[in-house]
Amino acid sequence: MPINVHPKTSLDSEEVRDQIERLYDTSPEFADGKDAIEQLEQNLTQYTLLYVAEFNTKIIGAIWVTGQGESKTLENIVVHPANRGRGVAERLVAEVCRMEEEKGVKKFEPGCGAIHRCLAHLDKL
Repeated sequence: MPINVHPKTSLDSEEVRDQIERLYDTSPEFADGKDAIEQLEQNLTQYTLLYVAEFNTKIIGAIWVTGQGESKTLENIVVHPANRGRGVAERLVAEVCRMEEEKGVKKFEPGCGAIHRCLAHLDKL
């Protein structure tokens, strides 16, 4: 399953916003998708970048990257239930690390156990 990973600095369209909200409805990290959107919009103004994984123009995964300088924290990863178990999370984390390393990031901190496992498998800890 090929995915495309794109950074987002804002929830620039209603379609993107709706897809992200529905995606985070499936995440145990938030009360619901609306809660995730509220926190994300607030955080996007403060050293946070949202990376989305797309398959056939549909957002199937997302992760937040926070911090500044040479160290970033990866947190709030979510993959659509229909796409879990297909390696989407690890490919998303790998591509995010590659893109962030191009910007000078040298260290990644995991925000949860799932991200820790991905980073460990990629030798990024």
